[in-house]
Amino acid sequence: MKFLSIIVTAAFLFSADVACAQSDTSLAHVQTIRGTVYAAESHLPIPYARVSIIGSKRGVVASEKGEFRFARIPVGHYIVKAMADGYSPSTQEVVVSSAHQSVIDFELKERSAQGDTVTVIGSNALDAVNSIAILSVTPFSIEDVNRYAAAFQDPARMADNFAGVFGRGTTNNYIVVRGGSPIELLWRLDGIDIPNPNHFGKNGSTGGLVSAINSQMLGNSDFFSGAFPSEYGTKLSAVFDLHTRDGNSEKYEGSAQISFNGMELMGEGAVPGVDGSSFLFAYRHSTLDFLQKIGILNFITIPNFDDAMMKLHFKLGERDQINMTDLWGKASINDQNTATQELGSGSGILVGGLEWLHIFSDDLTTHLLVNHVDNSFTEGLDSNTEVAKIAYNTVKVIADYTPSKEHSFQVGVVAQKADQQINQTEVFGFNTSLQTNLYQAYINWNWHIVPQLILNTGLYTQFIAYDSGSSLEPRAMLSWSPTEQHTFAVAFGVHRQPEPIQFTQALHYVAGYAFRPSADLLIKAEGYYKDYSHVPIHASTLDSYSFLNEGFAERIDYTDLVNKGVGKTYGAELTIMKHYNNGYYITATASYVRQQFAGSDGIWRYGTFDNIYIVNFLAGCDFSLGRNTVLTLSEKFTVAGGGTYTPFDLQKSDQVGYGVLDSAHASSARNPPYIRLDFNAELHINWKATSLAIYLSVINALGITNPIDRYFYYENGLPTIGEDDDLPFIPILGIRFEF
Repeated sequence: MKFLSIIVTAAFLFSADVACAQSDTSLAHVQTIRGTVYAAESHLPIPYARVSIIGSKRGVVASEKGEFRFARIPVGHYIVKAMADGYSPSTQEVVVSSAHQSVIDFELKERSAQGDTVTVIGSNALDAVNSIAILSVTPFSIEDVNRYAAAFQDPARMADNFAGVFGRGTTNNYIVVRGGSPIELLWRLDGIDIPNPNHFGKNGSTGGLVSAINSQMLGNSDFFSGAFPSEYGTKLSAVFDLHTRDGNSEKYEGSAQISFNGMELMGEGAVPGVDGSSFLFAYRHSTLDFLQKIGILNFITIPNFDDAMMKLHFKLGERDQINMTDLWGKASINDQNTATQELGSGSGILVGGLEWLHIFSDDLTTHLLVNHVDNSFTEGLDSNTEVAKIAYNTVKVIADYTPSKEHSFQVGVVAQKADQQINQTEVFGFNTSLQTNLYQAYINWNWHIVPQLILNTGLYTQFIAYDSGSSLEPRAMLSWSPTEQHTFAVAFGVHRQPEPIQFTQALHYVAGYAFRPSADLLIKAEGYYKDYSHVPIHASTLDSYSFLNEGFAERIDYTDLVNKGVGKTYGAELTIMKHYNNGYYITATASYVRQQFAGSDGIWRYGTFDNIYIVNFLAGCDFSLGRNTVLTLSEKFTVAGGGTYTPFDLQKSDQVGYGVLDSAHASSARNPPYIRLDFNAELHINWKATSLAIYLSVINALGITNPIDRYFYYENGLPTIGEDDDLPFIPILGIRFEF
């Protein structure tokens, strides 16, 4: 019956182009679509650009300031297209609801000319936000974060759906990218690097229970899974490059929501007295804690968290912009036994960033960024408590120079002061701290050799004052598009991560092919190989330990490590992505992922993140229930191979009274396949000036038991090995009111 359900679901959703339909808009409530068309290279508005709504007869010409407006557009989903002479066209998806104006901005790229030949390849929702990204990048929007089943409006959980990416399970948002540890992931928000933007994370980890970043405040963003450009550094595997959107600069709007992620309130609008400027603010509190306080729940331990996020945008004429991004969060749980768990007993985050963008000319744009980041992590160790704090003060200067249509350059310089502290109380009672300065610089050159051939090269460097460690990391990508539909690309990059002792190195080799038969359909295949060296392993003992297998926030002993280990990951990926259009979307990914390592004993083994295969199938469809009511059904089906683990030595564990791993059989056991089917249903009702969304997510709809960890304990006096399983079948309800 389980597999029959899967087949029926897949068949139903593959027929979405017949069954799904947009609403009858003849008497629907209406709203405004507006925005501005900019030049991607100079960030200056493009006068008199032409903007149209695909599939309709609606079209407008932008003003001298590049601004456009469509009035009285019926609620629903649309694809909007912008065009201008000398620029490649671009399309974007927009969701129109009766409560909020739909504000979208376009950044058009200049066409590259060679003789009489002019490129006509445009951009669309399947193109990266970063204009120099060529390979191993997946763009996503706020609609993607919201629509994917079981993503909980969490960017990390949404990334589970991308090729080569696999999560730890539903109880946390750690992700493994192409066999690389979760420690190897870089989080970036509006140009600010954040060690861990998640609640209940642990020191050294990049995940937690739920993201403190409110997805409703995000705009179009990028996820890099390998060989990323030279502007990104300090991490080995992947980059989350998140961008916030601007608030509405014309009218005040808001929303209120209660869901698994919390109870939240959001507001946006114009900043009084400053034309074209806006604010955007959101606050969220733990739903479970609220239910506990009003007496509906009665548990000893309840996760309690709060977070707030703000974006201020000021336009100071046509050539100057000031942007401010702030993020705050705190989390705690009444549990002092988190020493061996993936989630800590408390965490805190404080981020404040200021960016000044100045346009000197059509060729030269500069960015000055100043920011502060503070992460804290609390962990219970029986009767002892450990508090770790990581703080950074950063100044970054970036210059974008485009002397011609064929050449563009980006140069960045970063100076950072770091402060790391660890404090343990009661039993151990010690304090340790480290202060140092970090310096980074990069240069990137994007060369359109001919319109169909693009070479992107760069160099990234970093220097740590504490131990005078330095690194030079070249990057290169080459892309060839013989036709508008076909693109071949290769990439190479040296990536080094300064943790935990010296630089650990990964060499990335990637090759890919992309086929775009239409603007809303992408088929791409990529193969990759990552060669790891200088990996921390044990110095005084010969065993299987490798830092490449860390990453789920287990406690790490740094006292006996040396950077002499090696490892590798390799695989292939296939993605078929039919972006939302005509009332439905489909995404299917299939990945072959292998991870191998060698510890101090020199024996090559398959690692913790060696899943072998990962298959995802996602689909969603809109059903019209009236002119102003839409029902959206979506599903996600995942099947992945289980990674390796070292079993417990039951006899030795019984002798000492705690779990002892069987080192003679390191990485010899393997988890069973991970299988999960999730459903999501959302009912969206539009009234004249407000709207209501009611959604229900069903997690693990098939009720399959998926073990994610093992532990040693005694049952009836006998030594026993137990399993921690992922969530069982569980429904989750959410409500969002927009006004």
